[in-house]
Amino acid sequence: MSTMDKRRDPKAQGRAPEQEEPSPLDEGELDEGEEGEEEDDEDELAPTVVLGRFGDLRGFADATLVKKYAERPIWFLIEDDADLMELFVRHPEKPVPRGAAETLLGVLRSFAAAESEALQGVLGPTDQIGFGYHENASFDDVVASFEEDGFEVAFALYEGKVVPEDEDDE
Repeated sequence: MSTMDKRRDPKAQGRAPEQEEPSPLDEGELDEGEEGEEEDDEDELAPTVVLGRFGDLRGFADATLVKKYAERPIWFLIEDDADLMELFVRHPEKPVPRGAAETLLGVLRSFAAAESEALQGVLGPTDQIGFGYHENASFDDVVASFEEDGFEVAFALYEGKVVPEDEDDE
């Protein structure tokens, strides 16, 4: 018998029969894991979006810029959930001057980076936070559109910070 055959034949090795029996699994651990998976599935059914106005970034962006675009609706969401959003189908956007769009998106990108941990506290853990704004849709139209798309809408922006709704009282 070659060495290879001995490795495959448990009887050929002296201690193999003792190692054949796997340790029993704790049924309680299996049940907990299964329940946890179900809870994760439920969380995934309702993606969250943090919605606000550009004016909510007061104190974070240049005051003149914030004042000029104060009423523009802005949002932050988990990037993978962006495909669920049909806002621009419902409310097509007028062409935006490239410089203005780059400036506004730059502020949103910087905010998302600075407030990443707080945003994830509301949105859930992620490697990529998506963001955007709408040039001409009303705030109420944007809220309604995200709700129609199945998002849970969180109003958690205040003076350049993410303030989860349950902490507003502090």
